[in-house]
Amino acid sequence: MLVTLQGMITEVFLDFFILEVNGLGYRLRAHTGTLSSLSVGADKRVYLHEQIREDAYDLYAFLSMDELEFFEKLLSVSGVGPKVAMAVCAAAPLDNLKSRLAQGDADWLASLPGLGKKTAQKIVLELKGKLVEVGVTSDVDRELIEALTNLGYTAFQAREAAKKVPVETGDTSVRLRAVLKILSK
Repeated sequence: MLVTLQGMITEVFLDFFILEVNGLGYRLRAHTGTLSSLSVGADKRVYLHEQIREDAYDLYAFLSMDELEFFEKLLSVSGVGPKVAMAVCAAAPLDNLKSRLAQGDADWLASLPGLGKKTAQKIVLELKGKLVEVGVTSDVDRELIEALTNLGYTAFQAREAAKKVPVETGDTSVRLRAVLKILSK
C-alpha cells in the first residue's frame, strides 16, 4: 500500500497532477485547493489514498496527514465516494471544514456541488462526534478528547470535561480516568 510519494511535479491539470518519482510519473488526483498551491518543477511530498476498483486504480494526493485522515473519515460515511469527499475537501480550509461539521452545519454542506441534503445530514450525523474540534491546542487534550469521543461522548462534552482537568494531572490515561469521574457525576 502506498502512503507517501516525494518527487518533482511535472504537470498540473484541472483535477490531477503528475508527480515524477525516480523516472516514473504518477497521476495523482487532488482537490482544487491542493492543485492551486502546486507549481511545475517543485519538489513535493504528498500523502496518498489508494482507491482500487474493478475498472480503475486511482491515487488521491494530500499535502498533510490531517487532510488525508479527514478525507478517509468522509469516505467512511455510507454513500460518500471519492468524488463527493474531494468536493467537500475543496470547499474550505480543513480547520473551517472541521468547525462547520462540529457545529452541525448540514445546510452549508448541502450547498456544495454534488452533495444533496440527505447526504450532508448523514455526514454531519456520522462525523460530528468523531472530529476533534479546532482550537484544542495540546496534544494531550487532543488525545483525551479523541478517546472520549471514541467512548461515545460528543466532542462538546469531551472538550468541556477536558477543560476541568488540569494538564499537570499526568499522562492521557490518568487524565482520562479523572474526566470519566467528572462525567459520571
